[in-house]
Amino acid sequence: MKNQILMVALISIVVGVFCGIVIVLLLQLGRRRQVVDSLVQPSNVVGLFGTVEIPFDRKSKGKVRVNVKGSMVDFSAFTDESKEFIKGDRVFVVAMNGNKVWVVSEDSVTR
Repeated sequence: MKNQILMVALISIVVGVFCGIVIVLLLQLGRRRQVVDSLVQPSNVVGLFGTVEIPFDRKSKGKVRVNVKGSMVDFSAFTDESKEFIKGDRVFVVAMNGNKVWVVSEDSVTR
């Protein structure tokens, strides 16, 4: 009787450890295929539209908010256009350097 209980306990432990190892290996294989990158690369921002949060013009800097990879990100914004951008204007990002973006008006892109 004691030998049967000991044998069942031993088999249960071995099966449990084996199943645990298989699950861990499957999770590791699944995670290798995922690419997690929270860094904002210029290629992720250039070509996107954003919204002016802090007004600016050619002589001053402002702030724009851009939806990047499903998250709203704020950037310091500059422009070479003579237009003055006010809060709520939509802009198009044409370049990025560090955490600064150069933008043009949405009108100049849609023409």
